[in-house]
Amino acid sequence: MGKFFVFAGAIAALAINAQAITKVACVGNSITEGYGIWDKKKYPEHLQDMLGSDYKVENFGHSSQMFHKASSQSYWNSPKFNAAYEFAPDIVVIELGTNDSKYFYDGQGSSSGYNYMYNPSYKDEMYKDYEALIDTFAHQPQAPRIIATLQPYAQNVEWGIVDTAIVNQINPLIKEVATKKGVAIIDLHSQFNKLEWLLDDVVHPNETGAKELAQIIANGIQGKSETITSSSSTDTPAESSSSNEPSVESSSGTEALFKTSIAKAKISTQGTSIFIESFSGEITILDLNGNIINRTISTGSVQIQAKRSGTYIIKTGNASHKVLIK
Repeated sequence: MGKFFVFAGAIAALAINAQAITKVACVGNSITEGYGIWDKKKYPEHLQDMLGSDYKVENFGHSSQMFHKASSQSYWNSPKFNAAYEFAPDIVVIELGTNDSKYFYDGQGSSSGYNYMYNPSYKDEMYKDYEALIDTFAHQPQAPRIIATLQPYAQNVEWGIVDTAIVNQINPLIKEVATKKGVAIIDLHSQFNKLEWLLDDVVHPNETGAKELAQIIANGIQGKSETITSSSSTDTPAESSSSNEPSVESSSGTEALFKTSIAKAKISTQGTSIFIESFSGEITILDLNGNIINRTISTGSVQIQAKRSGTYIIKTGNASHKVLIK
């Protein structure tokens, strides 16, 4: 009889330990899935390592997916959505919105003519869909903790993704809905903020970026960083001379990215030379089709030679400037 009670006690202890595991569902698009780093660790795998054995982290990312229900690439219709729901998570991290930004870019300035997705009239629908996505998980019996993420910086006009749409349309929508629903927000746009963390497509995390992204998410889950944003980069409109031109947000909230404030970058031209002063960090020169013409590192000032006349977009860190070379 004594052995039976010992055995039964051991079984009960195992059951309690199993119930103590916190299940984390990483819901998202290709940034979560790990596009381009197929043979490397994706962010949810790094997150598992960081959170430890008291957590069970699963990757429910699906490339190209949107939170907009009516889209032909809707996450709602993805088998990953059903799997995430059936996982009965205790924590849900929602990283969706980068692909939804395509509705707000009309394709002008893109050599690929990428404009079939453009339809800003969907915004009201999208608001309701993001709200419903939060509710769908929040109303599960286990009442999981929901964490919404503001989408990180991305710029690939060939794919119809421009950062102005993320900053001015998608992130404010996510923030408004999440705030209304009282769920936590992790501002990836201000925290996941280095170009060296991205693949050459300037959308997806590389091997290093996947780990950095996981650390930001882990900090948010563990309360090591502020998750509810009171003021963030999405509150400041992006600098752009035209809404159709590739542009990047300019905000004092991202000054820590470089040694000097992005607001202090001074740009001038002489002939076919471009002079950039009072800036330390990575500088990227693009044509109006979004093609990278030059990329260099400045330690304070640099001179860049343009090969031909034309209009160029100069990205100094997280700000953008337009110059005309005659």
